[in-house]
Amino acid sequence: MEWMDLLPRIIAELDRDKRLHTVLLYGSRADGSANYGSDYDIAAFGAVERVTRDTRRIDGEYLDLFLYPDTALDEPTEAHLALRGAKILRQRGESASRFLARLETLHAAGPEALPEDELQARRDWAHKMAARIQRGDVEGDYRRAWLLMALLEDYFVLRGLWYEGPKKALRWLARHDGQSRQAFELALKPNAGNEAIAKLVLSVAGPLRVSAME
Repeated sequence: MEWMDLLPRIIAELDRDKRLHTVLLYGSRADGSANYGSDYDIAAFGAVERVTRDTRRIDGEYLDLFLYPDTALDEPTEAHLALRGAKILRQRGESASRFLARLETLHAAGPEALPEDELQARRDWAHKMAARIQRGDVEGDYRRAWLLMALLEDYFVLRGLWYEGPKKALRWLARHDGQSRQAFELALKPNAGNEAIAKLVLSVAGPLRVSAME
């Protein structure tokens, strides 16, 4: 790697905080997908009262450190799923190993399904937004950015899958749905036209539902 490895310095600093007993490295620097600009995603657990976050920049590299109360190790929730696949840097007993195993069980169970009317509302919303961005004014441009941000998460929600952030989501699409992955790639280009966005909406949400009033 060409960038500076700050991990030893980060670990040494955490070692000096006697409240902390379990430390995990997760994200791209844990799974080998880090590149220039990737931050150091760290989760540390110990005798702290509430979740706190440290996002300092150190020698040009970004830290994204979460401090969790140690009770979180016994009760992982959906909010902790980003820690799946983490590397254990330090743990008390087998606490981190059990925590990560519980996360795998939680992930395997899948997300709670949304009601069908909410799913349909998301599909309809995508088509409605695609129509509104064609106005070309500042509000339409804002809605364009909003739509493109929402569609990646909605792709997974509409299919009953976990959305685990853009990097993992786009990698998943490359492996499992190359056509939708290409639609995202084309629509997310800075100079993408409305046609590319409309094709992406169709790929994510399906055809526009048209119903006549009785």
